Amino acid sequence: MLELFIQEETKKIAGVRMPHMPTLGSAYEEVTKQGIDRDFSIPKHLELSVVSGFISIGGEMLPEQVDCMLVYGAGEKYGLTNQYIYDIENVLCIFEVKKTLRKQDYIDAIDHLASIRKKYAAHFEHRLIHEGYEPDITSARRHFSQITGKIAPEAYRNIHDLPEDEGILFYCLVQETLAPISIIHGYDGYKTEQGLRSAFLDILEEKKRIGPGIGIPSMPSLVTSGQYCLVKGNGIPFLAIADKNEWVALFSTRHNSAKLILELIWSKISLFFDRKMPWNDGLHMDNIEPLLMAKAVRVGDRAGWMYNSIEPKEKYLKRDDDKSWEPEYLNQAEVSAIKIMAMRGGYLPLDEGMNEYLQKNYGKTIQEITESLILTRLFMRDGEYIRPVQSHTHLVTTDDGSGYVCNEIERFDIWCKEKGIEPHYINLVFIE
Repeated sequence: MLELFIQEETKKIAGVRMPHMPTLGSAYEEVTKQGIDRDFSIPKHLELSVVSGFISIGGEMLPEQVDCMLVYGAGEKYGLTNQYIYDIENVLCIFEVKKTLRKQDYIDAIDHLASIRKKYAAHFEHRLIHEGYEPDITSARRHFSQITGKIAPEAYRNIHDLPEDEGILFYCLVQETLAPISIIHGYDGYKTEQGLRSAFLDILEEKKRIGPGIGIPSMPSLVTSGQYCLVKGNGIPFLAIADKNEWVALFSTRHNSAKLILELIWSKISLFFDRKMPWNDGLHMDNIEPLLMAKAVRVGDRAGWMYNSIEPKEKYLKRDDDKSWEPEYLNQAEVSAIKIMAMRGGYLPLDEGMNEYLQKNYGKTIQEITESLILTRLFMRDGEYIRPVQSHTHLVTTDDGSGYVCNEIERFDIWCKEKGIEPHYINLVFIE
């Protein structure tokens, strides 16, 4: 519905000759605002609205005007205008709207959104030091464990107990879950997925040549150019990991940018209000293409991000929007390990006794099983044990002793029905 609304309203604008560019830009901003402000886009009973105006951080109003922002509650109206001032704590999403996304517009939008994130980070640190602020790190802990396969700190103040690279990652993930999501919404511009990807990599290189570069927190959550999108894999809602522990910090899609906009907004609403949203995705998954792998590193006296880009030609990026979700497959040894984990209160010991049992019965070492379970992103190391990452994990076994595991019960039900599998679950409920 949002996609159809945007298509219809942009047709109306295109049918009017408007040589005054600021007015034309405002028209496209209004399409974004009204599209997101519809009842089918956001739950209005939560006091959400979409406005233009300014953001205040720590009592300071930032000078740059924001094209469009999703906000909670009542803001301060700026004089007699239709612009509003909102504290950053009540801003869920910030938009930069472009009729045609060209490279300079791309750079300007990234710089604007990055400046807001840097001010937010400084305010975050001020609250930690001077106000005894205890941030909610629930989601960040889960994302950290899925990426690293290790247990995350129980409180933010324990971040200093982590190795430096993991500390940088954890700090980034906490910021990503708490700060407003940022979207550069281009109605037109780059004509290929490769073009949008290459332009971002060029900007990344240029920033690196003239300064400290762009860190993960300063990257926009989503960039659209027509139907092509760049999406940050920060867990809101997408978390992509390649091979063993390579975090896909940025990836691209090429189908239905309106859907991607709503998926990010709904994820932020769900986090902000601790509410479940009516996704109804079934087994559909967005068909993504990794663009940027990220790893926190130290070089000399500076710590930061090391990036590894993937740059296929456009012909290799063409693909259908037909990817389906499925649970993680487990062999007999892995199923046995999870059953033992369930019997032992959610903890599988990584000791010699378990190693001997697995080798004798399945020809697998405890190290092999540990690596396999961690690669599902459903289990992690916790000292000398392996345990579930999330509080609920569901296992279905088959006649040959193998099985399937996941933590999305609604999708698991649909998948089992499609595959003709009786969903007799073994449920691991882990309470910390």
